[in-house]
Amino acid sequence: MGFWHTGYEEFHEPVGLDDVVFTPSPPKRFYCEQCTKHFGDLESLRRHRFESHPLRQPTLMVRGQSVGQLPLKVMMPLQSKDVAVEDTLVCRFNGLSIDPAELGKRLASLRREFVEVELGNSGAMTRCALDFCVADVFDLKGVEAAFLRMARDRSLSIDAIAGFNQDCKSFTSAGMYAHGVSQYLYGVMAKERAPDSGIPIDQYTEKFLQANDVLSGFDRPLSNSIRALVAFHFNHFGDAQVLAPEGALRHTAAVFKGLLLGDPWHFEQVQITLGPVENLLTDQDTLYLLRDASLGQTQLKEHAQDIVSRYNRLPGGYDHLKRSLLATEALMLCGDQESMLQARQIARRWSSTADASAWAQAMLEKLGRS
Repeated sequence: MGFWHTGYEEFHEPVGLDDVVFTPSPPKRFYCEQCTKHFGDLESLRRHRFESHPLRQPTLMVRGQSVGQLPLKVMMPLQSKDVAVEDTLVCRFNGLSIDPAELGKRLASLRREFVEVELGNSGAMTRCALDFCVADVFDLKGVEAAFLRMARDRSLSIDAIAGFNQDCKSFTSAGMYAHGVSQYLYGVMAKERAPDSGIPIDQYTEKFLQANDVLSGFDRPLSNSIRALVAFHFNHFGDAQVLAPEGALRHTAAVFKGLLLGDPWHFEQVQITLGPVENLLTDQDTLYLLRDASLGQTQLKEHAQDIVSRYNRLPGGYDHLKRSLLATEALMLCGDQESMLQARQIARRWSSTADASAWAQAMLEKLGRS
């Protein structure tokens, strides 16, 4: 029965093992599974892995956007070239193994379906989902036609938005498109303090963000114009310049973007015209900004008093930066001692902010030399 047949007392007494020499075990080594190196402690191995073999997570990119943990809503048809995978060796599409190179073709064929995708490599796995709610082109055009009918009346009210929503009910596949447009219009009414809006002014930004989130899935002229106005309002001038059609908004976004980068004010006045669609989409404060930003140096100086007055009436909010840029430029062009002092005071307020510190410092240097 072997050595352990003895009883308890025998087990605990020396039984002829005096000559056996027990050597200590060699120190434990921690081996890297990705190379030949080994380490004396776990922390050294972890540091080595982090520095020498950083784990790259497989990534699914759709139209340049990384698909995260939340399902991505797809509301416009995909093309194979819209889909890309990074750091991916294996792919599963609704549980079925496929070649990662085939994923774009599979996704481009879908219109109204919920799919799950798993991407893997030698050390990591990514799971993501896409919710396809692709609208019919007929329905998209129907929503836009309903909006144009409302725009022709040149009147924005709760009743007008309700009529637009009613007109869009039959365009079921484009329901999210209509919803995004109406959320933006509700935001405009709240921002302008329309008596019948029923939405507090401090909630207009929420409406703008909701509209932008929904409409980001639609590459249509109307949705892009709305998203450009939202980006402009939140001082994302580069995004506004890319999204806006040729015209006043694109020009104005370029003006403010240029000022923040150190460009001088444009010399000549720019002629701007707004059609009924732009007038309906654009709130009154933004219309003033578009008009003021179109002025050349001579006209900006002539309208300095009105520009400074609007700056003083809007002491906060997202438009305050734009008003500060306009007022400072206009005051500097005036050139008198009092105007220069006011311009310095405005610039100093922005000298320690992330958004405008470079502009403010450059402006203070110009004012100091004047």
